[in-house]
Amino acid sequence: MDQIPQWRPEPECYRAALPLNFPPEANFIYRSTNNMTPVLPGSSVHSADSFDADLPSHDVVVVGDAGTSDYLLVGALTAHRSQTYFTVRRRSGRLHSIAVAQPSVKPGEKPEELLVKSGSDWRELLKFYAEESARRMGVKPVSAETNLAGYCSWYYYYADVTERDFLDNLEALAARSDSPYSSGIAQIDDGYQTFQGDWLDQDASWPTPLAEIARNAASKGLTPGIWLMPMLASTASRTFREHPEYFVCNEKGEPLVFAGWSPAPDNHWACLDATQQAVRDHLTHVFKTFRSWGFRYFKLDGLGYGLPEGRRQDAGATAVSAFRLALKTIREAVPDAFILGCCPPFMACLGYVDACRVSCDTSRYWISQDPRPLNCDNSPGLPGIRNAWHGTIMNWWMFDRWFRADPDTVMARQDNAFYTLGEARISTLAAILTGVSITSDHLGTIAPERYRLLELAASLRLRDAAPARWEPFRWPQVFTGTVDGRKAAAFVNDTDQEMTFELSEGGLGASAEEVLIGLGRISGPLTLPPHDAALLIE
Repeated sequence: MDQIPQWRPEPECYRAALPLNFPPEANFIYRSTNNMTPVLPGSSVHSADSFDADLPSHDVVVVGDAGTSDYLLVGALTAHRSQTYFTVRRRSGRLHSIAVAQPSVKPGEKPEELLVKSGSDWRELLKFYAEESARRMGVKPVSAETNLAGYCSWYYYYADVTERDFLDNLEALAARSDSPYSSGIAQIDDGYQTFQGDWLDQDASWPTPLAEIARNAASKGLTPGIWLMPMLASTASRTFREHPEYFVCNEKGEPLVFAGWSPAPDNHWACLDATQQAVRDHLTHVFKTFRSWGFRYFKLDGLGYGLPEGRRQDAGATAVSAFRLALKTIREAVPDAFILGCCPPFMACLGYVDACRVSCDTSRYWISQDPRPLNCDNSPGLPGIRNAWHGTIMNWWMFDRWFRADPDTVMARQDNAFYTLGEARISTLAAILTGVSITSDHLGTIAPERYRLLELAASLRLRDAAPARWEPFRWPQVFTGTVDGRKAAAFVNDTDQEMTFELSEGGLGASAEEVLIGLGRISGPLTLPPHDAALLIE
């Protein structure tokens, strides 16, 4: 830092407060996050037990009195020009008010629409909110009659993937002709390009033209897919070097640069200014080219970096409106393609994507490894099966209402992996809850008992899934729904101790068939070891 920064007044924006009138005992709060990575550690259901506190939530918040089943939901119905941020204020030991801020709405401008609704079941309020906001944002009815299955290269090879690696996996997919994955998506992930931002320039480890690789995948009955970060380019990229004027700028008129996750020299990124016609033409060219090569599935990553505050050619645009203009441009370039948003600002994506990631990254571990002994809670955004599971269930009310929900890849394999079979079952269950089952496992080397989990992930769906019970400061461990029209319940032990569940906790009768572990028909209590899951169907 060259010099100490000086204080300055914050820009004025739309702000309001909603007073609350709950009894003193009321302390229920459901908090949400506007992206796939939770902002705060711990469960999203809280008990507000502090004296004074300001508790943040994005897009939507529910407060109330669990003792009398009296709840109030406040949520943003639109996100055309601004995201919406709520703060639950607790004063003198009581729920006092809910403050709202829309940073991109200037005084006198029309704010994003808000919903205020009361009810006796907070889960039903969230479902209503999801459906109403989807309608206001122009989301078409989500088609989720069948599970979405496929392969992506990331979680086996990461950015070191080569063309040979990908082609080997295509052959393994084709060899499983009876598998749902053999007719699903085959998506190339990060690693094929020279630099972030130069999406049409291939790395030397990919000597065959991408169009030919896409034809190869399609000839095997697969849907060719490609990964890219369309809003971004690194400062090392040809795109940035040749067109520095394409990017959002800082106050000095220089491209606004921030740290990305790629290694140097690809680690400093800038965001394209979609208010420029030349930038929109660039996006159109990239996507039309990929589509002409045969790619019909696009994973758009890094979207959360696509809304920086800064200078754009259109001074009247906001970060959100410019972001949505970029998505609109992409959608119009590939109207028949399937678009998955990753790192997505959820509401700003509505109407332009088919699916969104709803969890943080998974990994080859239950919890990401750290050689140092832990002395605090793990970050909720650290990659791992546990955190990905928690992120997925936090956003259960979005499933098939806002978009198809991607829980990240199913981790089932036994090789190049550091998790137990039970932990693999929890990863599998996330796909069964959402109906989206993408894997990075090599189908030519996976063990039979692990491949069975992939088959279940692609063939089973717990529809209308909802938490049976959700206590403050804990994650729900029982989800109810139906499988093929039959009453069903998922039970998860994500703790470090053995747990016993009664079937009645999932709304089941005296007996049910357990299909995830393969226990068959059981009656009486269900005991699960640490880090394991079961799915029971009446």
